[in-house]
Amino acid sequence: ALSKPLDEAFSLWKQLLEGSGIPEVRSQEQTLSSLQLLAELYRLQGKPLQALETLLLLLQLCRRLGERRGTAGALRQLSGALLQLQSPAQARVRLGNMEILGIPGKSGNS
Repeated sequence: ALSKPLDEAFSLWKQLLEGSGIPEVRSQEQTLSSLQLLAELYRLQGKPLQALETLLLLLQLCRRLGERRGTAGALRQLSGALLQLQSPAQARVRLGNMEILGIPGKSGNS
């Protein structure tokens, strides 16, 4: 019941981002923040798969916008979500993508 508004918001974002172009929104920064917030709310509700899907939308939008910092942030968040789902191999792939962008990962082991 509590996640119904989140699910509706996710559905709307997904529809908006279905095309391959850059969606027309009032504020790209607010749009990115809204997707980050949606992912965090899903995570706090114990819905890691929905959080992961939202983060994938965020990553897709950041890449379209050419937002290197946003892309790096989304990759970090995706890595964390994948680790929560006990998918360390996929998390390493996402962190490797950050290095390709020239952005060092936040890792205590590196």
